[in-house]
Amino acid sequence: MSLLSIVVKNLWRRPMRTVLTLAGIAIGISAVIALTTLAWGFEATWVNIYKARGADLVVTRITSRDPLPAPFPATAVADMARLKGVRGAAGVLSDLMSIEDAPTMLVAGWQPNTFIWDHLTLKQGRWLKDDLEKTVLLGEIAAELLHKSAGDRVQIDTEDFLVGGVFSSHALAENGAVLLPLGRLQVLTGRVGMVSFVNLSLDADATPDAIAALRRTIEGGPGRFKVFDANEIGQANIAVQAGKAMSLATSLIAVAIGAVGVMNTVLMSVFERVHEIGILLALGWRRSRIIRMIMLESLLLSLAGGVLGAAVGAAVLQVLQRLPMVHGRLEMSVGVAPLGVALLVSLVLGVLGGVYPAWRGAHMQPTAALRYE
Repeated sequence: MSLLSIVVKNLWRRPMRTVLTLAGIAIGISAVIALTTLAWGFEATWVNIYKARGADLVVTRITSRDPLPAPFPATAVADMARLKGVRGAAGVLSDLMSIEDAPTMLVAGWQPNTFIWDHLTLKQGRWLKDDLEKTVLLGEIAAELLHKSAGDRVQIDTEDFLVGGVFSSHALAENGAVLLPLGRLQVLTGRVGMVSFVNLSLDADATPDAIAALRRTIEGGPGRFKVFDANEIGQANIAVQAGKAMSLATSLIAVAIGAVGVMNTVLMSVFERVHEIGILLALGWRRSRIIRMIMLESLLLSLAGGVLGAAVGAAVLQVLQRLPMVHGRLEMSVGVAPLGVALLVSLVLGVLGGVYPAWRGAHMQPTAALRYE
């Protein structure tokens, strides 16, 4: 009989206990996968927004680390557009607002006739004509959630707007957004002459040294700005960092709870097989083989729970993606990285849960084990 078959037989001697342990591990692993995917998806959402727009650099206030930074005077847009190496500059004002019966949506005001519009594809209707018209564009997911199409009316805050068109974007979050002319959103939110971001497009031949010098120029100016590239903007967002911290904390708690559960199951299995272990030692089994048998039992239990947890976590994410409050707002696909984290956590559970039972089983004295009642 192989070592693996002995291990499987041992686990199924008490099927209810094994199943409950698997369930406990699976719940922990599914939480790890779901929260890790959400945290990384939130960061990917922010990064993809600016990559889709073709923004090489994004400028915000250095004092703001909120998901939506505090606005600053829009005169900075023209000032930055004149800097050496800058091909285009576009001011953006963003806010989170509840629109009619839909959950909170990203509402953004964009400067007309700037490069950030180039990546959008018009699906219905027309583009915005001027900076103050009471017309909006809906991302295709936003249009679906609001049940609107070109020519309909939509109420934002206390004002009524015409839906000028429906667009699609390479960035998922923009597909769930509502776009207004910058000047109209400034009036609507009481932030006339203000923007919250400046998107900069640089010359195609800009060198890393030239980009670094441009960043120093902007950050060293009187506006107390902070400059990010597309990859850095997610890392600078406090909500992204909070999500990652929550994911890490959950992973650690899952490891601790899961390790205790695995240890309890394997240790009880060892106590129930004292006579068996004593006989194996008396027949000449090395203590190292006893350790391998018990550690394999622990690892097999935890990995099985990890696989089950990965399936449950992926199913939970599929359900979350269909909820109105999440749909069209986050990039949430279970990739290799979250599954790798789940596998790593499972292995850690197996090692931590099996160390003490393996040590206890391997250090039994054959004569004492055979007399054990």
